[in-house]
Amino acid sequence: MGDNLKQTAVSGARWGFIENISSMGITFVVGIILARILSPEQYGLIGDLTIFIAISISLIDNGFSAAIIRKQEPTKEDLNTTFITNFGISIICFIVLFACAPLVSNFFNEPQLTLLLRVLSFILIVNAVSIIQRALIVKSVDFKRLTACTVTSSLLSGIVGIWMALTGCGVWSLVGQQVSKQVVNSIMLWLLGTWKPNWRFSKKSFKELFSYGSNVMITGLLDTIFKNIYYPVVGKSFSIGQLGQYTRADQFSNVTSNNLTMVVQRVSFPVLSKTQDSDERMLNAFRSTIKVTMLISFFIAFWLSAVSQPLVVGLIGMKWLPASYILQIICLAGAFFPIHALNQNILQIKGRMKLYLALEINKKILLAISIAIGIICCNVYDKEFGLKILLWGMVAVSIIVFFINAYFSGKYLKYSVWRQTKDIIPSFFISLVVACIIGLITAGCVYLFRIKFGWHSLTLTNLVAVAIGSFTGLLIMAGIYAMFPRKEYDEVKNLIKIWKSAKLEK
Repeated sequence: MGDNLKQTAVSGARWGFIENISSMGITFVVGIILARILSPEQYGLIGDLTIFIAISISLIDNGFSAAIIRKQEPTKEDLNTTFITNFGISIICFIVLFACAPLVSNFFNEPQLTLLLRVLSFILIVNAVSIIQRALIVKSVDFKRLTACTVTSSLLSGIVGIWMALTGCGVWSLVGQQVSKQVVNSIMLWLLGTWKPNWRFSKKSFKELFSYGSNVMITGLLDTIFKNIYYPVVGKSFSIGQLGQYTRADQFSNVTSNNLTMVVQRVSFPVLSKTQDSDERMLNAFRSTIKVTMLISFFIAFWLSAVSQPLVVGLIGMKWLPASYILQIICLAGAFFPIHALNQNILQIKGRMKLYLALEINKKILLAISIAIGIICCNVYDKEFGLKILLWGMVAVSIIVFFINAYFSGKYLKYSVWRQTKDIIPSFFISLVVACIIGLITAGCVYLFRIKFGWHSLTLTNLVAVAIGSFTGLLIMAGIYAMFPRKEYDEVKNLIKIWKSAKLEK
């Protein structure tokens, strides 16, 4: 990367990281408190509705924000047209979900879902009115303001959720947390944003933005459907309790893989877009980003898999033990999410939207096949075995998709699948070995504390063991890279130096 580009990327990544780690930390702590108060069944009720809200939000965004970010100089007409379109679609989606809520309730045979879905649908309108403000902040790589919005909304909504749970609101505490988070976040974006709408719709702008954004919308819609399809599948084919366990495991996984993917995708898209005038600059920036990102992603995913059981039990109790086994598998699939996002960004920047869409459709077909196999195994054998097949299918598809995406994006940068694989293989195996060591040390510590020392506190025993195992693993990993230095490790150290020395601009 060039120095200026690297400074921009690091500054954006730093604030993106601060935003996500702060929000993640607050959400994580709030989630632990709520999980100790609420039951898996109550989480399962919200899990039943997740896909409907997620699909609606994807439709509302409709790819126009990506078009705004990609466009060098979006006009006032572009911004106003996008705002009016988003707001109009949000009203339609709200009406549809409000009317169809009883049907959803009947499908899952859960009477409470009607009112729950109707109240949650309010999120759609609130989210729609702030999409442009968020897109403009992302376009300018100004994540400092975004951090203020996210942290404030996460903190206040967490307080609302905990207060409602402590006063006996049950599942409604989860609803209150989600709605209040969107409301506060939207208000903050408007207070810190500079753009104001004038309600002028341009057919010309709509056609121009739609020609690019429609493919992003369809792709995003498919991605949203299949990213959340496991919620209704588990809820319908298994039990509401198992869905609650899956929901909690997925939230643990999202703390790491999805947050890292979000930072990488949001920062790399505008930064790589600035290099589209030179394939060589883009390749160098892209390759450097992949190496650093996957070093971090593999270590986090394998670490989480290794310590999943003592971590979950230590944080939220024995009633969530089944969630730890689910987490152990799904975080392996999440290890590849960041590199999926990076390869997809290349196709978007290159304007290869038809290919981008075709690849997403093929990926969804693979996911559909894996889900069908899981459901069949559930019906033919037993539910526990069927759930395992379903989850391992998720991992298999994630790996296959990496090779497919890398092949096609690599064609436009002369960065083949083999070169991408060769660049990430060392990080993969080093992280895997270190994670195995962490798992053994953690398990040994749990045994030592409980059997030899007689510790009775599950929380203390498990969390101290995780801390010791994780710290030892970090030292071992640092030692391995010190003895056998690699460019990505040097790049991480270089980025840390820039991180520390650069002023927190914007």
